[in-house]
Amino acid sequence: MGSILGFIGSLIITIIIVAIVEKVSKTNLPYGWLGNIIVGFIGGVVGQFLLGQWGPFIFGVYIIQTFIGALIFILVAKWIMGMIAKSRR
Repeated sequence: MGSILGFIGSLIITIIIVAIVEKVSKTNLPYGWLGNIIVGFIGGVVGQFLLGQWGPFIFGVYIIQTFIGALIFILVAKWIMGMIAKSRR
């Protein structure tokens, strides 16, 4: 039961961080907030993996690494979507 609560807690923290990243980057990916959460969640996991485990964390989610990873992934996804839209014109 504890692992389920830990997972739900980490998911909520990640969603909050991604919401902040969404406001900072002013990005809306396809599928709206759900698209941002999925891309941001993947970016957050990759950010934690690549940047290591240091700094403040809540429910096992390292805040700085998750923020940086989510921001990079969301901005890259926005750039890719822009390139796709340009090529269709």
